[in-house]
Amino acid sequence: MLKKTRISLSYLCCIVLFAACSSESSVYFQSNSDLALGAKVNVLKKVESPAVSAFQMTGLNSNGKRGTIAQPEKSPYSYLSISQEQIPHLALAKSQWGGVSCWITVEGLFQEKSKGTPSQESPAQGQISLGFLYQDDFTSSGKLQKTLRERPLATCLTPLQEGQISGGEKITLSMVIPSESIRDFRGVVLHSTVPVSIVSAGLQPIQIGFSGNHGCAFSSQGGSWDRGRAITGLDFSSAKKDFDSAALNYGAYVSPLISLTMTESPAMPEKTGDQAFVLLDMGGESIRVRRAPNQQKTSFYGIGLENPFGVFSISEGSEMVQDVYMTLEDVSIRKDGYVVEPLSTDPGMIALWDKDDWRTEDYELFEWEQFPGILFFDTADYGVQDDFFKRLAFYTEKTSYIGTLVSDRVLAGQHGFNAHDYRSETLAAFYSLAESTNFPLNEKEILLKDILLHNGIIKKAAAGGYEGGYGAVISLSQESAMYLRYTFVAHEGFHGIFFVDEDFRNKVASVYQNADPQSIRFLHRYFSLQATLNYNLEDTYLMHNEFMAYVMQQGVNRTGSYFSDNLAQRGSMLRAEPELCAYIQATKGQGFADAAQQISDYVFHRWGLEAGRVNLVSR
Repeated sequence: MLKKTRISLSYLCCIVLFAACSSESSVYFQSNSDLALGAKVNVLKKVESPAVSAFQMTGLNSNGKRGTIAQPEKSPYSYLSISQEQIPHLALAKSQWGGVSCWITVEGLFQEKSKGTPSQESPAQGQISLGFLYQDDFTSSGKLQKTLRERPLATCLTPLQEGQISGGEKITLSMVIPSESIRDFRGVVLHSTVPVSIVSAGLQPIQIGFSGNHGCAFSSQGGSWDRGRAITGLDFSSAKKDFDSAALNYGAYVSPLISLTMTESPAMPEKTGDQAFVLLDMGGESIRVRRAPNQQKTSFYGIGLENPFGVFSISEGSEMVQDVYMTLEDVSIRKDGYVVEPLSTDPGMIALWDKDDWRTEDYELFEWEQFPGILFFDTADYGVQDDFFKRLAFYTEKTSYIGTLVSDRVLAGQHGFNAHDYRSETLAAFYSLAESTNFPLNEKEILLKDILLHNGIIKKAAAGGYEGGYGAVISLSQESAMYLRYTFVAHEGFHGIFFVDEDFRNKVASVYQNADPQSIRFLHRYFSLQATLNYNLEDTYLMHNEFMAYVMQQGVNRTGSYFSDNLAQRGSMLRAEPELCAYIQATKGQGFADAAQQISDYVFHRWGLEAGRVNLVSR
């Protein structure tokens, strides 16, 4: 754990200022758009660098002027101050980012011992600390006070080799500048017990966390980090102060965001039960993150967690976690109160996401982190869901209505679906027809078009109307029972993958074509006999997609019984197809179970998913 770590929120994008240190009295830190601490993060706003040309810091002592602490046993401090011209830029950064962190990167300064130097035991550990200088640390003439008051420090304890940091190793320390003190910020003080040179320094939106053994970011209250020991947790309990200040300064709807960057995933095992995972405790809430091919990042929004400002710990799999950062994320809604920008997360977080934490009353909007472009709508009830998607359902899948825009009068009293899924091409065709015929869409359908355009799922066509972009839309409702919500997340989630991945579609087509013919015949009859479904059996794409989703919406061990003990027992099927029902019951739905196993094996080895589960995160 980080000792005394009080967090502050990190955020996205930063202005990185590279040092060009020399023996001159001024050290220039050039502006650059690279990220500090290796943290790949997004942007609160498109921020222009407050110091477009250079961020100038002036050395106040010999070490500061040289940009090194070469002889720490004699002089362990380096003092650097900003110029008067840079002070207004701090206020600008505060208004644009909400809060500001200052970071500094140092590198071990190798010093060859001279011959004849008396041998003595080298220390095993060194200490490097970052602190801030404020206006009251200077005299009226601008000189540094002879005695400085105590202040929070961001400290790194680092292992040494022969009394030095191993050659070429870089260490980054970051700390939040207290919101109330930004106007008085005047520079930094660096203390080191080992020889170091200053490599780079700069400003960034506030953040707290760690990046392997390369860097650590602290709240305004500082803390201590032992880079010789694996970090298995962070105490975010004091983050709230910095976060609240930043949120107030930023002036928009924001949320803490905890992001984990992980090592390359281990090879997928033969059995799903042997899948590697990381087990987290996030403010008292247990969360499991399964590992999957090409999985690099997992994000958790504070508004979706029970207690984001609690203790974060890694109880299992810490060796697979490289970086952990808490940042400040802009989750603003439109001026009209609607949400068009999704929250990127894992489907495993959606089912239990508290409705009270939604950004708008009628719905919340998510994007599948593992499959960018696939949006999840969670609606307050079936009524809201119908307003968004009922007409689309008839246009897309309801026999006798396919390809037509059904009036509200016809829709009234008819059932759409309890959950929905649509590909980009279908959505584009729907809105193109509505535009060309001047069809009167309702408010939610117009809003849906805005959301699709904003997220690139559809786009304006040069010849008029719309064309498919990339992605898909999935919807479920709070009105569904919780067990159904989990089923719908899986069922509709696999539909989403089917829409965006051609290789998956080809795999499903192969399984479908080679599946037990009697089982396929049973499924077709089920689709045609259910008034609430009324699927178009002539649509091969639809049949492949629905076949796949029905066999994959539950675990393989429950697939056979779902068909034999549920669908084959329904009155409508027994009356219309007694022989097919008898066959499915006698075989215990084995034809469906075999198909599910083949598809489940495929998605497991490709994405770490399995029948009944599209999530990598479980809570």
